[in-house]
Amino acid sequence: MKFTVCQLEQLLQLATDAALKAGTFINSVDRSSLQVHSKQAGSSLSAQVVTQVDLDSQAIILEILQPTIEQYDLALLTEENACEEDVATHARFHKDYFWCIDPLDGTLPFIEGGNGFAVSIALVDISGKPIIGVVLNPSTDELYQAINAQPLISKVLKNGSLWLPEQSEQLKQNSQSLSLYIDRSFQQDPRYPAVIEQLTAIAGLQGLALQVIKTNGAVMNAIGVLENAPACYLKLPKPQLGGGSLWDFSATAAITQALSAQYLASSSQILCAVSDYQGAALDLNRSDSNYMNHKGVLYSSGSIKEMLTPHVLLTFAL
Repeated sequence: MKFTVCQLEQLLQLATDAALKAGTFINSVDRSSLQVHSKQAGSSLSAQVVTQVDLDSQAIILEILQPTIEQYDLALLTEENACEEDVATHARFHKDYFWCIDPLDGTLPFIEGGNGFAVSIALVDISGKPIIGVVLNPSTDELYQAINAQPLISKVLKNGSLWLPEQSEQLKQNSQSLSLYIDRSFQQDPRYPAVIEQLTAIAGLQGLALQVIKTNGAVMNAIGVLENAPACYLKLPKPQLGGGSLWDFSATAAITQALSAQYLASSSQILCAVSDYQGAALDLNRSDSNYMNHKGVLYSSGSIKEMLTPHVLLTFAL
């Protein structure tokens, strides 16, 4: 089954409605009285905490999207219903498309009173290509929407308007730093000092200082890269389960890929990309796991994209 432009627009709107309704609910919660529970997931604290807000946000989203699952025979993968033990039997391997939902990404920042959390909803096809991406930052009400279905249709909206790339000259004048977005757990990785050393050197070649941002969840890290070029968000491969999950990256991958097409169409010199650490497309319908630790993740924007070659990334991964 292939969706028409009209159907994609309708699905984008429903995903947007779901994200906005979930965001309204999340903003109504008194975070000072949260009860935090643990779950068996991944190898980092951020993957192992859950609140009733996560579960209630998911229910709000599914109330809106459930009719589309029945109408179009879609599969469903969400953070709060995923099971690592029986991955191979999931319906996403037998359906043309699946909704991939993180009802509250960045639970740790949310619990701690920060603002690096988001609602993330994506539609992914069976090949692993993210077709629709919707991200809402409830703290700021900033809304990002994308349809990533080239050559049929490709567009990116921010707060309801076409998201146009900045001019490269403006970018150069305004940029004084290279922003590195990381998950806080990466600071305990023995490879972290080498990454900082290498990226500091890369930034210095461009007359920039390295700025490390470690206060967001995965979704807002990726959005931060797109908003603050030159920037990158790096997750190295590792043997342990973790490295983020399919629902952490599907929506922002759709937004990044569609924005990259928008840059090319405008003949902009600004670049943005999302890939694994070898430069290949993210495996967003991985058949043996819900996690992305096997090949790592890289979001990049601005001239940093030209300098983070697969060879450089491979040296990080060793």
